[in-house]
Amino acid sequence: MILLAILSTFWLIPRHRKNSYFWPMRNVIIGLALFLAQLLVCFLGTAVWGKWINPLVFLLVSMAIPFWYIQQLTQERAKSQATETAPGRWWIWALAGLFFMALPYEELRKSFVAFAVPRDYSDVIPQLETLYHRFRDGIFPYAPVDMGTYQPYPVYMPLHWLPIAITDWLGIDSRWLGYGFLGLAAAVFSFAIAKNTQHWIPRVMSALLPSLAMWAYILWGGMDIPVSHELIIAAYYLLLATGLLLRNPWVTGLALIACILSRYTLAFWLPLFALLMWFYAPKKQSFATWGAVLPAFLLLYFIPFYLKDTSILSTGIAYHNHAAIDEWKGYGEPPVSWSFERGIYFAPHLKALFSGDMAHRVTMSRVVQGSLMLVLCFGGFFFYQRRWRSKMEWHDYSLLMLYLIIACFYFFGPLTYRYYLIVLFMLSAALIARVLSHSSGNDQVEASTPT
Repeated sequence: MILLAILSTFWLIPRHRKNSYFWPMRNVIIGLALFLAQLLVCFLGTAVWGKWINPLVFLLVSMAIPFWYIQQLTQERAKSQATETAPGRWWIWALAGLFFMALPYEELRKSFVAFAVPRDYSDVIPQLETLYHRFRDGIFPYAPVDMGTYQPYPVYMPLHWLPIAITDWLGIDSRWLGYGFLGLAAAVFSFAIAKNTQHWIPRVMSALLPSLAMWAYILWGGMDIPVSHELIIAAYYLLLATGLLLRNPWVTGLALIACILSRYTLAFWLPLFALLMWFYAPKKQSFATWGAVLPAFLLLYFIPFYLKDTSILSTGIAYHNHAAIDEWKGYGEPPVSWSFERGIYFAPHLKALFSGDMAHRVTMSRVVQGSLMLVLCFGGFFFYQRRWRSKMEWHDYSLLMLYLIIACFYFFGPLTYRYYLIVLFMLSAALIARVLSHSSGNDQVEASTPT
């Protein structure tokens, strides 16, 4: 029913009015419908389709967004009759993005109170805080964390836990850190959209989308946000998407550093991005970008942590793999795999597809996931070289592939928690906002040519 409702919006405004004010409005309706459908299927879909069918519905809705993105960005952009906002007023839209993200504050505060002791529900925040406290006290941080009945080994990268220094200095709950970062990222994102979008309604809608994702987690996500520290990761990825939207190498480079040093996931997209930058941007931009990213990686992770204990990466991956095996086995009697009950990814299907013990099944699922990542990364580059470089600018294509790689990583991985998906929703917001800026007629970007 949701899919039919989305498809019907394509006919709300006739195509023959493409060059009128109503063409951007048509895309606003479509973009909002797609975004809301993605949120609703993620949080409420299992009540309709059940945990076996819902992942397929969720995948189809999530893939409708990049399909629409491709359809719109490879078409001739609409001509606008609107007046461009004066540069000084772009900052008003930055404040609008910050305002929209501030609206859920009170409800988020209530959820933090409801889950006042995160360690009673999850080991994520205790691990992150322990990593920071050890580092602050001059102790090597990467070691098992005592949770009473078990000792998880932290797999978190430095920029996931080092910023806790800010809330430690302020003397406030560390969970506010990610919310603050996400508010700032939303402000920069809205500023970027205002620069490239003429009509005020698409601007408002684009600025509102990240906040809608926050509302979804507050209304239906239960403990997802209060017991995790994923908002800071969402902020990093929203900033990366903004850098690509702005075509700004400084913002993009800063966001690359933040994303690389907070989660391993970006590693599957980096080769594609590096190749696109090398072929379609000035060579000095590639040297400048990686000349900043590499020292940051060396100074913030490799030298202070990895060289002191070269086993931390392999030990962390082994622990995460063991956690996936335990999840596939299930907990309690009868055993239940709680992340499967959300109906948000295909691990139950992969578990049923493969035979053998759970360790073997998890390994096979990682083979599927890894193979898909390689196909998307390197196949995506060659496909762009041969087919799309004359149709879509390379920054836009990089954003598209970032979305697809992150989406498929979580859909086909062996262990996906729902709070991970806030990153996907931020990227959805970025894709939709890019379509709105393109269709509003203030888009001066041309297709890519090799440099």
